[in-house]
Amino acid sequence: MGWGDLVAEAVESASNDMSRVQGAADAIEGAVSKAQGLLDPQTWLGQPAQAWIGNWMGTYKTLLSCLNGLPNAEASVVVAVRSQMEKIAQEHASQPAPS
Repeated sequence: MGWGDLVAEAVESASNDMSRVQGAADAIEGAVSKAQGLLDPQTWLGQPAQAWIGNWMGTYKTLLSCLNGLPNAEASVVVAVRSQMEKIAQEHASQPAPS
């Protein structure tokens, strides 16, 4: 197996890991969306309900912001893995072969 193969394998592995992360994020978003439908005046009434729902909405917006930022973060991880592996491969290639 050559260095090019190792680079490709590392990038594929990182991409697969990031796909699993995205799958988990999608599952979280789906579950939260289902819960979101239960937050209406028919579920719970009164000031405590309004305060809780207000807190929930703030947390939900923060969660969505985090989940929406994942694709860029995932791409960044894959680019970083590729760069690091290519650097290692170049360093190895520039070393003299053992005699």
